[in-house]
Amino acid sequence: MKSKKITGTIFVSFFFVVGLLIVNKVYAEVVERVVAIVNDDLVLLTEFREAFQTARKTDGSVSEEEVLNKMIDDMLLHGEAKKYRTGTEDKGIITDKDNDAVIQEYIDRRIKALIHIPYYEIEKYYQTNRDSYRDREILEVRDEIEGRLVEAELSVRVRGFIEELRKKAYVRIQLKESE
Repeated sequence: MKSKKITGTIFVSFFFVVGLLIVNKVYAEVVERVVAIVNDDLVLLTEFREAFQTARKTDGSVSEEEVLNKMIDDMLLHGEAKKYRTGTEDKGIITDKDNDAVIQEYIDRRIKALIHIPYYEIEKYYQTNRDSYRDREILEVRDEIEGRLVEAELSVRVRGFIEELRKKAYVRIQLKESE
């Protein structure tokens, strides 16, 4: 008789505990969601929302996809820069400014340093845009023109480099699923 009481008590207790677990599961709340996976790194929903709000303040027409792609590009560039340890050492807490500095240093050393603009390209640009330089001679504006041409070439090369990194990387975007 005691055995039946104990078995009954255990049985009721078991279902009570299972019931509590089910109720807790129903009321459970997702604290954080993954918006994208980039190799071994994650883009969390809170990080994405913060970046999106910041980007919206600068450019009201920026889309979620553009912001997420920029975040992914930065993660890929930062990962590549960390491989080469370009001199900026981690000091514990890493901020977005630190990441930006590491990326910029990497781009300057590994991509921009290899760009050379021949003099004939500078002359060609000067002749094409002569109205912009009014009475100034080519020697006066050579550095300015070279800077513009270097930046244009750098933009093309960085875009190509990022495309190559994306081909080699594991990137999974879950933006729409996580809203």
